[in-house]
Amino acid sequence: MSKKTKKLKQLRQEHTGFFQILPVAFILSVIPLIVYLNVVKLTPIEIENWQGNSTYTDFFNYWKSQWLLIGTVFAVIFFLIYVLIRKLNLQKSFIFVPAIIYALFVILSTVFSEHRHVALKGFVARYEGMITLLCYIALFIITFTIVKEEKQMQFLLGALLISSAIMGIIGFFQFIGMDIFRTDFGKRLILPEQYHEIADTIAFRFEESMVFSTLSNPNYIGSYMVLVIPLAFIFFLHLKNIYLKVGSAILTAILAVNLFGSRSRAGLVGFCISVLLALIVFRKHIFRRKVIAVVSLLSIVILFFGANYALNGALTKRIISEFNQGDEVQFFDLQDIIIEDNKVSIVSSTETLIIKNIDGNLSFYDREENELIFDAERINDGMKVTFKDIRYGDYVLNIKGNNIIINQKQVQFTLVAYEDSFVLVGVNGDETNRIEKVPSCGFKGKERLGSARGYIWSRTLPMLKDTLFIGYGPDTYAIKFPQNDYIGKIRAYGKTTIIVDKPHNMFLQIAVNTGVLSLIAVLVLWGYYIIQSIRLYISNMDNSFIRLTGAGIFIAISGYLTAAFFNDSVVGVAPIFWVLLALGFVCNKNALNQPKHNCEVFK
Repeated sequence: MSKKTKKLKQLRQEHTGFFQILPVAFILSVIPLIVYLNVVKLTPIEIENWQGNSTYTDFFNYWKSQWLLIGTVFAVIFFLIYVLIRKLNLQKSFIFVPAIIYALFVILSTVFSEHRHVALKGFVARYEGMITLLCYIALFIITFTIVKEEKQMQFLLGALLISSAIMGIIGFFQFIGMDIFRTDFGKRLILPEQYHEIADTIAFRFEESMVFSTLSNPNYIGSYMVLVIPLAFIFFLHLKNIYLKVGSAILTAILAVNLFGSRSRAGLVGFCISVLLALIVFRKHIFRRKVIAVVSLLSIVILFFGANYALNGALTKRIISEFNQGDEVQFFDLQDIIIEDNKVSIVSSTETLIIKNIDGNLSFYDREENELIFDAERINDGMKVTFKDIRYGDYVLNIKGNNIIINQKQVQFTLVAYEDSFVLVGVNGDETNRIEKVPSCGFKGKERLGSARGYIWSRTLPMLKDTLFIGYGPDTYAIKFPQNDYIGKIRAYGKTTIIVDKPHNMFLQIAVNTGVLSLIAVLVLWGYYIIQSIRLYISNMDNSFIRLTGAGIFIAISGYLTAAFFNDSVVGVAPIFWVLLALGFVCNKNALNQPKHNCEVFK
């Protein structure tokens, strides 16, 4: 074979090495950045369990899910072409077993779901149905199978970090009150042309200094940042070019500001675990290069307290509030609402307020049915009622027509007095005179812990008895959650009208949607990766690209899984996690096969 032919063959192989991972690079870099309006028409079951409207204006997740599907289809096609051209025998690996078992239970949970349409395509505003979940698994398997060389990993991680830089810059400007999406230019950028005339009416539910970048919720910025910050820092350690090294340091700082600016407590917890792991993994090198280590840690501290100062102490307040919530009675300690014909009893742990409707006239009584003396003040088109009895000093009743709005401390709910009955107004204006007690597990008196995660988890755990084998169906959590748990919602949120559409815990999310067995399958997969990584990197680190990158991905995956105890899987972040998990396994496999380099990490 001539030199020219050999060179052409080598060049073709190099191009092929990048060609088959182009769709994966697209998913890593482009999917998280997509923000574009789509007016989604809801199914009847979604209308019933959402906001009561027939349509939903989605900016963040619908098109992400659609382009994820397109990107994954191309990834599968490119993968098949690659296999046929190379005539490869697919490698055998234990990690395929739990991944395929998980995929099997995703499919079974969809096939046997009561709400198959939602299970297939996903619930409104989330779109993590069977199709999306199978995309995650396909990306994981494809990435693990075809990525073999350092250049391929550098290409994929480079694409991810370029994307994270764009997200970080958008988030940084949101943090300093210059959100591009609140400008005329930004609004027109994310609106189809036919909606440009209503650009001025677009409003955002997050305050101006809160970072959400291109994701649907600041909490998901927390999950995203704990994935990319360790990688940006690893590139800072590895790169030799001074300009790229400085750029990586700046990127790491910007991403950290995004994390702090999101005020995501889940992200902060995950980040703390990441920092702790980094200290353990690089402990030997820290002692040898104390200056860089101290500067890095001081930079984190300065960025945190600098962001906290800019946010008027919001970060420290959110952290402290979690410790203060545990032993206090939250809001109004409501125990029950008992409706008996024309009488309703609002029962708390300290007193009971009884309201009677007699011939269209309201009267009020204490627990022993002693009549309460009250003051009535006319306001607007109704009456404001307060009580002279000190026991009921926190109650304020606003009466408009036959609506009675109960205000007690930070709680508000509405009763409607009809001629011979009372009803409670619940989700989407539904009225009920039967207040049900739903099963719960734990968190009694601590429902508001973790922004009401205590309440959500306590009502989710009893659901698992019905999903031990297969789940209710991917993304059907909102439909199956007991939305009529009005006593619990009042205790947790102070109102009855809120919809609980996610468990704020990825592990419970999986157990409910696709079954406890599917959760066990992914826990085996993730646990196998964590144990393998601990054995590789805790006592055997050097500055080779494979081990540095492997350690960085290990730290990132660990931080993400920690944040996942408080956050859900979301289509803008989950594909990155699954691809990085695959790359982590690739690094581990290569690290096992390469000799240890006896050289320093910190240059």
